[in-house]
This record gives sequence, structure tokens and C-alpha cells, in this order.
Amino acid sequence: MMRNCINLQLINTGMTPSAVESLGIIKNSHEIWRRGVVVQRLVNDEQFTALMDFLSHAIILVDSQAQVVSVNKAAEGLFNLTNDSVVGKPVTEIGVISPLVEVLTTCDPLELRREHHRDKILMANHLPLYQDNALVGAVSSYVDVTAEDHLEQRLIRLQGAGKVLDAILENSNDGIWVLDGSGKVLMVSKSWEAFTGIKREELLGRSVYDVVKEGHISDSAALHVMSECEKNSTIYQTRTGKRLLDTSVPVFDKHGNIWRIISNVRDVTELEEVKSKLEKAEGNARRIEEELRLLRKLEFEKDELMVVQSEVMRDIVDQTTHIARTDVPVLLLGESGVGKSVLARLIHTYSQRAEGPFIRFNCGTLPEDLVEAELFGKKSKIGVFELANKGTLFLDEISELPILLQNKVLQAINSQVIERTDGTVVGDLNVRVIAATNKDLEAKIKQKEFNKDFYYTLNTISILVPPLRKRQEDITPLANHFLQFFNKKYKMAKIFAPGAISVMNYYDWPENVRELKQVIERSIVTIPGRIIRGKHLPIQRDIENGTQQELPLLDRARQDVERKLINEALKRFGSSYKAARALGVTQPTIVRKAKKYNIKWDNQKQ
Repeated sequence: MMRNCINLQLINTGMTPSAVESLGIIKNSHEIWRRGVVVQRLVNDEQFTALMDFLSHAIILVDSQAQVVSVNKAAEGLFNLTNDSVVGKPVTEIGVISPLVEVLTTCDPLELRREHHRDKILMANHLPLYQDNALVGAVSSYVDVTAEDHLEQRLIRLQGAGKVLDAILENSNDGIWVLDGSGKVLMVSKSWEAFTGIKREELLGRSVYDVVKEGHISDSAALHVMSECEKNSTIYQTRTGKRLLDTSVPVFDKHGNIWRIISNVRDVTELEEVKSKLEKAEGNARRIEEELRLLRKLEFEKDELMVVQSEVMRDIVDQTTHIARTDVPVLLLGESGVGKSVLARLIHTYSQRAEGPFIRFNCGTLPEDLVEAELFGKKSKIGVFELANKGTLFLDEISELPILLQNKVLQAINSQVIERTDGTVVGDLNVRVIAATNKDLEAKIKQKEFNKDFYYTLNTISILVPPLRKRQEDITPLANHFLQFFNKKYKMAKIFAPGAISVMNYYDWPENVRELKQVIERSIVTIPGRIIRGKHLPIQRDIENGTQQELPLLDRARQDVERKLINEALKRFGSSYKAARALGVTQPTIVRKAKKYNIKWDNQKQ
């Protein structure tokens, strides 16, 4: 028998494509056919068919009469034909120039031939097939080498593919390991050894389950791939303390079963440290940005708070500067627009936290599903609690905070520990909380809309800021202050006529200081002349139409009743302590009110 022919004695070996490959058999078609297939018996064998279709080479198999017995999928694609359409036909009639008739005639193999098929350049081998020294057929194998400039380069690359793969495994900065479908380790790169401190000899042939169980690594993406049958990325820690990003990809066989798992592992220890520093830097940047924004916004508001003429506001400012020295929570109460946010800023300014951040968060401006992430942070962004560390967190419109989050905020205030939405726990915080609302929280507690414990924690100290209509002494000073501010802002020099001041003092200001500010700004911008008169003010129409509430008159009536009650109590009990107890208020309140109404009593020092 000639040297370069195929002796087909290995009939139906039962070897699967994966088994053939794992033995290193699939190097080229010539090598495969030297292992042997039988034309008549193997052509209908499922394993043989799978092996044929597994090959990247195009294969045409004929019997001893040069009639086509089988073509594989690669041949179907290369020659644009189908197996069913050519089986049983002479090989000379299938549209492929084939020397198999010559091979059957001479019994000589034709190897490493450069052939052309239409616009393709092919490298071909044509070999006779023998069984029991009898010629039973012939086979052609083709490789499309059109893209290669030279046949020699193609051969070198094919022969060196294994060496290139080895070089990649040995020199890649990423760790690579390959497992079979059951999790058995087949291949380990040099970098993977370095990452884990485990020699490849200790891993090859072992199960990934054992590697994790023994604590060499805390997890493996390959485990998730085997259970979920899809790509997975996992960060885990090695016994040496390194943190690795493991991305594992499944390779499936034709039956949809996992055949191989290729895992690419990258050391992210330094990356995570850099990420942590970056998050901290971003947090600092966000804190600074928030501070600058608030400073710009409150540059005027801070001055505004100091423009107080009424006794009640002077008392509030005194109380504010006193409680600022402590770290207890403060609850600011009052109608919308009275200046609660400015008062919160004043508490921060006079506190020992003045050098720290002042972070304002409005609980009513975001959808409920976003509030938690903004308060406590998420994986890629820290929340306002962390931003306010070593400073003050001002929770405005606290009544709008979802009740499910109220308990979490309460725990954060008490423990100074928060949990981000991704489960990360951040402790050792140092945050003072100031809250504000224009709603009746006790009523909301009765309606099951506010957490009772949360309310009592916030209400450790409460300050009620009265509406502007109840401190009319502040209207004129505030109006002049706003006039000066907006004149400077818009480079104007407008003044109030006496009638404008009278209108502003008569109006009840339902939106309080905020409305006063807006009215004056609008007047300065829209009135063409220099003098702002009462008729120019938009509130004049409300007064003329009678749409404003007659609260100044009611307020005077209330003050008359209050004066009479305090005067009667002091005369009856002769002591501010006893009078306060009888009226249900504090002793300082009785003293302040008596001074306001010029009430004298015996034993006035008591």
C-alpha cells in the first residue's frame, strides 16, 4: 500500500468531536483521515456526521465509483451546494473541479495542491481510501486560503497557532483559565497563577467547586455560568487578598450543553482603591458644588434674616444662636415662605460645624423611588447623608418624606450609620439633622402618615417661625432691604412712595417673605419710572377686590385677648411661674409678652 493513503480499519470509534479535539487529533484534515473513517459504514453514523460538520475544512467523500457519498457543512458553504443535492451524483457533475477520479485511477494521493474555485484560492489534499487493502473510495479536503498572500505564511500560521495560544496564555496580563462543562480545570495561564498564588499543577484536572470550597478564591464566575448557562461577571477575593474581576463565557456544543467555560480574570485591587478614592473625590466635589450653590443662593437670604424688627423675630434669632451650640435635631415649623431654610442656615453658621458642609435636601421634589438613593446613595453615587458628614443636613418639607423611609432616616440619625441602596454600609458618620415643614405633623401621625418616633426625635427642639402678617414690624425693613438688593442687582435707583409702603403694610402676605421679595423684584423690573407707587404693586388689586383675608384685624383682636389673659393671670397669681403654668405656656413667654404689652405686677422678679 502506498505511503500517503488512508487505511480505514478504525470503524466507528465512538469518538465525539470534543474527544477528538481533546486528544489533539484535529490538526488538519490529513491527520484526521489517517485516524480512519469507513465510507459505507460511517456515512450514516451520527458521531461521524458530527465530526464532519465540526471540521473547518471542506470535505468531499466519494465511493470507488467516484460518486459523492457525503459533503460536510464547510463544503456546502465553500462550494455553494447542499449535501442532499449532490449525494449519488458523479463528482465531476457537482460543479467542483476535483481530481478524485484521477486519484481513484492512479491510487496516488495529491497533497498540498493550490487550486482555484471561481474567485477562491484553495489548499487541497486528495487521498485514496482503503479497507483491507481494497480501494473503497477517496476524499478531498479544502482550506480557503484566499486571504493569504503566500501559502508558506498560511502554513506557518496554522502550524504556529498552538504556540501563539501558549504565548498568549503565558504573557497575557489577564489571568485565563479554561474549564470543561462540569467545571474541571483544563488550562491555566501564568498570570492566573500569579493572581491566586496557586500553581497550575495543583489545579489541572480539579473541579472549580473544590478550588472555591478550599478557600483559594471566594467565588468564581464559572460556577454561575454552570448554573445559569450564560455569561457572568463576578468580583471575588483570593486567599492572598487580591480582588479579581472574573468574566466567564460558556461555549456550547450542538446539543446546547456547555462544552467549555473560558474565564478571563483581571486584578482590580488597585482599580477598586482608585475607584474608592475617585468616589470620595466626586463626593467632595459634589459637596463643594452644593456649598457654592447654596452660598450664592443664600448670600442674600443670610442678610435677609438679620433684617428683623419685631420682638418675636429677635427672640427667635436669640434662641437660634443659643441652640446652635448643640448637636440635637431641630424641627422648624411655619408656613411656606417664612424663612425656615434661612434659619436652618443660621443654626449651621453659629454651630461648631460651621466649617463643615451644609446640605439642603427637599423631600418633596423627587419621585418616591429616587428619594432613597438620593438620601443614602447607591453604588456609583454617594447620598446627601454622606455629603453632610461633619456638617449639617437640612431636610426641607420633611412631611413629604415617604413613611417607609422615615424609619431608615430615624435609624441614621440615632446610629450615624447608613446603608446605600446597593447594600454597602457606611458608618462613623457625624451629621446634624435639621428638618422643616409647613404641615401639622401631629395630625399626620393620627392619619398614619408620619412616624411617631421619628417626629419625637426631630421635635427635640422646635422653633415656630410666625408668618409675616403676624410680625408687621418687619415688613417695611424687609421691603427696603429687598429694594436695595434688587436696585444693585439690576443697576437701578428706584424708591418707594409712601403709598407703596402703606399698601405693603396693609396686605396680609399669604406667601410671606417669599411673596414680598417677588413683588418688589417684579415692580423694579416692570415699572418704567423711578418711583414705585401703591398702584404699581400687584397686591393692590387683591386689596381693592377684597380677596385678601382680614387677618390684621383678627390679629389685633387676638392680641387684645392675650393681653387681658396675661394681665389677669399675673394679678391673680403674682408670679410669672404660676401664671405660665395656669396658661399652659413657658415662664419666659409670660415675661416676654408682659414686656410687650407693658404689663406690671407685684413680685415682678418671680
